[in-house]
Amino acid sequence: MTKTKEERTTTYELTKGWKINLCDKVDILDNKDGKVAIILKAKNFGNIEPIVIDLSEDAIRIHSLPHFVDSLSFTLDKKIEIVYSPFIFEQEQQ
Repeated sequence: MTKTKEERTTTYELTKGWKINLCDKVDILDNKDGKVAIILKAKNFGNIEPIVIDLSEDAIRIHSLPHFVDSLSFTLDKKIEIVYSPFIFEQEQQ
């Protein structure tokens, strides 16, 4: 995720040992079964589609990936990274 000086981030520890670092411009919902939804707080231009994933001990299943997400990646040490299209946060600053 691209960070700016004024942007704050928080690391969330999810079920099954997964971790994700998110900026303060998104909300995250999860449950003990490994279901995770990540929702933008910012203007969404009419698209309220969240990122929806299922976590297991050794895999991630992506159910929903909105058009304003450039990439979603994960590492062998169970870290998830989301890169948003730059325009999504640039519009908010104008």
